[in-house]
Amino acid sequence: MKLVTKFAVLAAATFAVGLLYVSPVQAGPVTYQDLLTSDDDTSSWLQYGRTYDGHRYVRLDQINRSNVNRLRPVWIFPTGGENRGLQATPLVHDGVIYMSADESRVFAIDARTGAKIWAYDPEVAEEAERVYCCGSQNRGVALLDDKVFVATMDARIVALNKDTGEEIWDTVVHTWEDGYSITGAVLAVKDMVLTGVAGGEFGIRGFVKAFDADTGELRWTAYAIPEGDDSWPGDMWKDGGGSTWTTGAFDPELNLVYWHVGNAGPWNCNLRPGDNKWTAGVIAIDADSGDIVWGFQYTPHDCWDYDSVSTPVLADIVIDGQMRKTLLHHDKNGFFYAIDRTNGEFIYGKPMVPGLNWAFGLDPVTGRPDVNPDFVAVTGGPEVAPIIPSLEGAIDWQPLAYNSDTGLIYFLSNTWAMGYKFYEDCPRPTGAGEWYLCADYQQYIRPDIPVGAFLAVDVATGNEVWRTTNTLPFWSGVVVTSGGLVFMGDNYGHAMAMDAHNGTVLWRFPTGSPITGSPITYDIDGVQYVLFPSGMSGDMTFYYTNPKAGNLIAFALDGGGTPPHPVGNNLQYVPGGHSPVGEAGMFLGGRVIEGYGYPPTEEKPLVQ
Repeated sequence: MKLVTKFAVLAAATFAVGLLYVSPVQAGPVTYQDLLTSDDDTSSWLQYGRTYDGHRYVRLDQINRSNVNRLRPVWIFPTGGENRGLQATPLVHDGVIYMSADESRVFAIDARTGAKIWAYDPEVAEEAERVYCCGSQNRGVALLDDKVFVATMDARIVALNKDTGEEIWDTVVHTWEDGYSITGAVLAVKDMVLTGVAGGEFGIRGFVKAFDADTGELRWTAYAIPEGDDSWPGDMWKDGGGSTWTTGAFDPELNLVYWHVGNAGPWNCNLRPGDNKWTAGVIAIDADSGDIVWGFQYTPHDCWDYDSVSTPVLADIVIDGQMRKTLLHHDKNGFFYAIDRTNGEFIYGKPMVPGLNWAFGLDPVTGRPDVNPDFVAVTGGPEVAPIIPSLEGAIDWQPLAYNSDTGLIYFLSNTWAMGYKFYEDCPRPTGAGEWYLCADYQQYIRPDIPVGAFLAVDVATGNEVWRTTNTLPFWSGVVVTSGGLVFMGDNYGHAMAMDAHNGTVLWRFPTGSPITGSPITYDIDGVQYVLFPSGMSGDMTFYYTNPKAGNLIAFALDGGGTPPHPVGNNLQYVPGGHSPVGEAGMFLGGRVIEGYGYPPTEEKPLVQ
């Protein structure tokens, strides 16, 4: 049984404006056409990357460089649960926020007031936690028609009524006991919903699956590792990893879905000679058939756990005097790439991490890395260190933001290092979801340079424009606006706004817990809001212990002013906890005591 709770905000007269405000619990449908044109709607954020091309750029300038220091909190929504943090990108439609939290829980929230409309708990099996790589996380939901879709930590995809939170269908993507889980946001394309899977450390074979949005029936499956491919020794393709644990992008004109692919397995690369397609790369998938049209590997024969997992950014840009349809990507391996998204042709790759040493560079024609053999561990040999960047990467899953008006793209690029060691003992997995690493690592903070870095890059050249550093790693997504601002957060717990032109920090607010989710912005009733998910999550819990949280915080100029409507609250009534006089409650045997004008009664059935 799945748990759905609801909270209705009471309508109240607002004499200041002479209107009656009612909480927006009946939002209109989200059509495929809405998703195609979502760039034009500044009151909404309809999908994970805001638009199919993943730009995360919003043409709003009420909040700008000259007044951003007036940002104040408007409301705070606590997601509760076990406070495992937030990595989600909230969605907004018709004044309602739809957001996921740890354990794949989903909330509908009033975008003006922060009042809860409904909450859904898919009740993930507790024993499924044994196949979680890096904590219980969910990076977002999808909207299509009258439904909201969430993928769960125990490898299901669930469709909910977006107005009530009631479950419509629940489909198993893959048996979780085999090592599969899902942490990424669902992607809605046409009349389908698409999801990848996590589990690259558990001997899986990664894939992207498409399901009918109305029924939950499987439409197609695209395996990230081709069956029997000769880039794998023997049958190691069967459990070679290649997880697809983040969210893709979509080009409607080319009818191609682009999905990044995680590390190869096991981590000990000496046991799997060959390029190990298409791990640590990207695949282009025909949206109708699920056929893979082309693939490109950023790190063929991955020896460093360099997942290629941040969501692709699709942009049409002029490079060397020629208009190119590009796929832009900053990789764990420390290079920033431009790829021709029509055919997978390499355009350029530029190193972004100071001291990068696992490779001498990239082939200027093919993009293939020139690997430094001194930083490939030997099976049974000593630790190799310092490898730069570490397996936590220059970047991990965090989405980038691209301002198509200026040609600048923004992203984190951390500068930490690692030691790596490969083990001789490496039994093949049995398919029961066992760890399949055959290696271990030690994370190192470099003494010569701040570990955290945030960059702006000119996409026409791949050249760095500015860099802002931090003594802790960055771990948040980013949004950029026409107000000349870049919003992101740091691991000190600061919600931050930077000058998009030079990286100067113009505003910060201490939220109390690291920012490891992705901020968004939207406007309603003439007020521009910025949302920040606050709460330490995922890999950061490997290196830091506190403070934990799971709060969504809304900001506006001067706190949005005095709202002309009730702010509501998020209290949930416990039936029978404080019953009206004369009615049975949950205590004292159900008796009604004498007094308040009521006679005593015999015992009644307790409220359950």
